[in-house]
Amino acid sequence: MKKIIIALIILVVVAATLSANGSQEASGTYGQGQGQGLRDGSGAGQGNGGGYGGGQGRNNSGNTYREDFIGELAAVYNVEPGSGVLSSSEKEGLLLMVEEEKLARDVYMYLYTEWNIPVFKNISESEQQHIDAVKLLLDAYDVKAPVETDTAGSFSNGDLQNYYDNLTAQGAKSLEDALTVGAIIEDLDIADLQKLVSEAANEEVKILYQNLMKGSRNHMRSFTAQLERYGVTYEPEYIEDSYYDKILKYNREMAPIADPDYSL
Repeated sequence: MKKIIIALIILVVVAATLSANGSQEASGTYGQGQGQGLRDGSGAGQGNGGGYGGGQGRNNSGNTYREDFIGELAAVYNVEPGSGVLSSSEKEGLLLMVEEEKLARDVYMYLYTEWNIPVFKNISESEQQHIDAVKLLLDAYDVKAPVETDTAGSFSNGDLQNYYDNLTAQGAKSLEDALTVGAIIEDLDIADLQKLVSEAANEEVKILYQNLMKGSRNHMRSFTAQLERYGVTYEPEYIEDSYYDKILKYNREMAPIADPDYSL
């Protein structure tokens, strides 16, 4: 499966560059250290990573954040993707996640055309990388994706089709509704990933899920920070309140996750 590792590295070149302004989801450059910083500026950890900037979308130096999701996975995989065994439930989980990441991308693309707010464009580009990462594992295990991922707004999963139809309609009502839709999608994504990672045994799959969940937590921080600017407080619908509070307590997560059993 060496071609999969090569593909992971090649896909680095398609990593999205996020603009450094107050509406972006970005907050800083990748750091070299481990550890979490609190949103009040305290917390342990070493490294040069940028901070969340108090929810303003930039760090003190104004550095641009460049997500390199595929590169992160290539750096932390200890085995070649596709070299292990994939159970039927793990296969079903990957099929769900490729469509769920597509749901996020498609809704954010739609909301960007409606509101022209950079956070939707930036995070939709991030979601495309997440789709590509799931597809790499699907390809490695010779599993066909359930839909053509380049076709926006179309899903084989009926629940996800309903989510797309309802959430795009909700997000078209107002900018506050649109940002709330973003938080809802990340809320759902995190809840599903929590369940899937707890049920999976394949470490490649678990590492993928851990990094997808890290991305969703960062996206959640971005949308809630944007909502705060409009005086709106998001209340989670799918994840536990205590976990949501923990997400918001911590700064943007920068380092790739190598531990398949990682817990925030």
